[in-house]
This record gives sequence, C-alpha cells and structure tokens, in this order.
Amino acid sequence: MHAAIDRLLDERGGACSRAELLTVVSEAELGNEVRRRRLERIFPRAYARPWMADQPDVRDRAAIASVGAPVAISHTSALRRWGAPTDDDQVHVTTLIGRRFERTPGLIIHVTSQHLTCSRDRGVLTAAPEYAVVQTWTISGERRAMVLEAVRRGLATPSTIARVVEASKRLPARRELTELLTLLDGGCESELEIWGQLQVFDVPGLRHGVQQYEIRAGGRTYRLDRAYVEERVAVELDGEAYHSSRQQRERDRRRDAALATRGWLTVRFSYRRLTSDPDGCRRELLAILAARAPNR
Repeated sequence: MHAAIDRLLDERGGACSRAELLTVVSEAELGNEVRRRRLERIFPRAYARPWMADQPDVRDRAAIASVGAPVAISHTSALRRWGAPTDDDQVHVTTLIGRRFERTPGLIIHVTSQHLTCSRDRGVLTAAPEYAVVQTWTISGERRAMVLEAVRRGLATPSTIARVVEASKRLPARRELTELLTLLDGGCESELEIWGQLQVFDVPGLRHGVQQYEIRAGGRTYRLDRAYVEERVAVELDGEAYHSSRQQRERDRRRDAALATRGWLTVRFSYRRLTSDPDGCRRELLAILAARAPNR
C-alpha cells in the first residue's frame, strides 16, 4: 500500500474519506490502490483496507467519513459501541435534517432537527447511551429487550432515559416506554420480573416486597429479586435459560443455604409456574409470609 495512505489510515483509526486521501495522494494513485485491491470503498466517499472492512469499529469510522460532519454514530450502533450486544449489523448514524444522501447497503442515515447529546468513544462521535436507547426504541423489533439490556449493564438509568423521552417529539409507543421505565426504576430487571410485579406481587399483602435487595451472607453479598425483610423471605424468579444447567442449580442451592444461615427462607418460582399459575404463586407466598410474620 502507498506509504502516505497507510499512515493516514492509521491516524484515522482504519478508515478515512476520499477527500482526506486526496490530500496525500493524487486521483491516479488513489485509483491504482483501489484497482490493486489494497484499498476498498466501504461506503460512498469512504475507504479502508480490505482485510479490515468487516471490523465494526472500522465500518463506524467509514460511515462517519462517508456522511461528513455534523454526524454521530447512533441507534443500535451506538449501543453496540457502549457495550450492549445487538444483532443489527448495519451502521446507523444521525445527522441534521435537510441533507440528502444516496441509499447505501449497510448504512442507515437518520436525520433530526433536535439537539443530540454525544460523547467520543475511542475518538468516534457517538450518541450518548440514553439517547441511543430512545432512538433504538423507534426502529427495533426487540426494543424492550434493548432498554432492559442498557439499564442492566449500567449504560443508562431509567431516569436519564425518561428525560430524553420527555424531550422527544412524536415518539412512537411513548406510553409503553414510560411504563417500562417506571417498572425498571422500581427495581425490575427482566421481563419475568416485570410479569411478576404486574401479575403476582401488586396486591395487598405483597406490595411491601423490596426489589433487588442486597444482603451479606456466607462472606458474600447477594442481590435478591424480591425481599420481604420483616418476614425474612427471599423470592427468586428463575428464568428458563439462566437456571437450567446443573451448575446453575448447584449455585442456587449454595446461595439458598448461605441465606438460611441468616434466617432467610428462599422461595423460588420458575418461569413456567409464574406465568401459568400466577394465582397459585400469590396464594402460596401470602401463606408463607403469614406464617413468618414477626407477630406470630
């Protein structure tokens, strides 16, 4: 590869624009590198080394170079950069309304008239996580899962996301997102916990449970899905995938034994039981709490 192009690509993180390349080589030299397959056009007006063209970070930088400022990585691509897994292999960017772009496979260009709060992630201007969550809500079929994952990973909090929601115009399914954020702010961390909160625990006699309660036992700190502190009852909601292996079940037994040394009884409801028999789960838990009430 031409030494000047090599140096420029290294400086730009692996991708740069045609205009940038033409500051160090001529049109003929640029064309020669492309013909010899030592340089590849990833997006319009953006180039990278062919053997790096599939790397997500290089593709992000190529997208930024292709669109040109003002532009930021956004939506699911921003969440990926901040650490949330996504199956969306397209690169999403957001720029100001009024600009025109050609349709390009693998590159989705969104436009906005609103201020977008961004940060630099490894030198790439990227939508802040709370903005990326709300952006993703407008395009993703798995939008609830993306909100849950972002909050679970600590990328954003329900309150910071809620502030973006409040400022967003024409947000689809706004009420659904607001209700989800309220549940997350109350301590729910999964769809199963949301189901339990709405279908099982939101009744007189069970509302005093504390979600994500922390307790020290056996030299470790445990977080309980739901804790009834006065009765010393821990309620654990066992999802189908997370608690299905032998190793995971053994880990649960050790956890339950450690809590028992502190006088805590652990009650476990499986996904199947909780969703197929919510009334039975409710009656069972009410009876256990009544039997362990401090005044008995």
